Amino acid sequence: MDITTRNFFRLLRAGAFDAQEQIEPMSAWKWQQVFRHALMHNVAALLWDGVEKCSDQYFMQLPDTLVQSWREHAGLVEEASRRQDELTEELMRAYDQLHVRPMLMLGTGMAQLYERPHHRADSTIQVFLPFGTQGHKADEWALQNGERLSDSSKLLSFEWKGTRVENHHRLIQLTNQLHQRTLQNIVEQNVRQNQATFINIKGTRVETLSPTLSVLLMLMRAARSILNEGISLKLVVDLGVFLRRRGDRVDFVTLQEWIDRLALQRSANLVASLLMGLLGFGADELPFATPNADKDIRRMMKDLFSQRTSTDDLCFKQGSDVFVHAANSSALFSHIHHSARYFSYYPSESITNFFAVFAHSLSHIEE
Repeated sequence: MDITTRNFFRLLRAGAFDAQEQIEPMSAWKWQQVFRHALMHNVAALLWDGVEKCSDQYFMQLPDTLVQSWREHAGLVEEASRRQDELTEELMRAYDQLHVRPMLMLGTGMAQLYERPHHRADSTIQVFLPFGTQGHKADEWALQNGERLSDSSKLLSFEWKGTRVENHHRLIQLTNQLHQRTLQNIVEQNVRQNQATFINIKGTRVETLSPTLSVLLMLMRAARSILNEGISLKLVVDLGVFLRRRGDRVDFVTLQEWIDRLALQRSANLVASLLMGLLGFGADELPFATPNADKDIRRMMKDLFSQRTSTDDLCFKQGSDVFVHAANSSALFSHIHHSARYFSYYPSESITNFFAVFAHSLSHIEE
């Protein structure tokens, strides 16, 4: 791990977990690299908190222009987050008036656990609607009040008052149908049998997922992220903050049962390795996994700050001739290589995920 990466994670630990970190001296160019890495993973405002915490250290010699840019970025994140809090509270009240049961997913709900909640960047309000009839009522409201709607069978995405909102009818969409049915059974049982969990947003009581289900969702999202775009550091930090702040409320016996049923153990081990090796967690804080920090981190570090490839870049189109071409052949081969590289972390989902992405890419071909 080079000095730029070491200082990146020191600032991240200092900002997100209020850890005491000792910063190493770096050139102005390397400090710019740290800022670019933070922007790539959408955690720049959290690292700014680390910069402020370590500002009295002798080796914290950042260029004035970088300090100004970083401070301005953190201010913009904070302003956008405050606005999103207002809209979330308003949206939840609108859904309550429809007599539906909206459950706030990760995002605004997760931000409340941070030392400085408004420094967790997020541009989307995600709502889980576990009951079909109620979910349709919420979708009808969205059709009347939203713009730029994008509808699929299990997700309605729309823009409302300048913010993206997602109505989720499934906690997460898996490509392996056996796992999808298993997950759906887990979610339905948990929602119906467990006592509701609430947070306060601007004085309004808002329901969220149960602590155990929240951890499962973060692990599932991490697994999906690993298969498609690479690991999301923001998601790993979210999980770490949640475990530190709400870990005593997680039923780890039940969580382990769910992980086994969904064949998620290898992915969970990888995420635990990142928490231990990069964010300073101890094995006792990660009872759901058996991390192998050195081996897993060596494999991940090469891809951690590389250019991300979106599945939208993988579409196929018919050219002026009769043949079908990949719109971005380098992105296609990169995705194939990536899928093969991380196949072992979630084999049962990897195969179906690859073919699902391939099928989606073919759908761009004109009939």
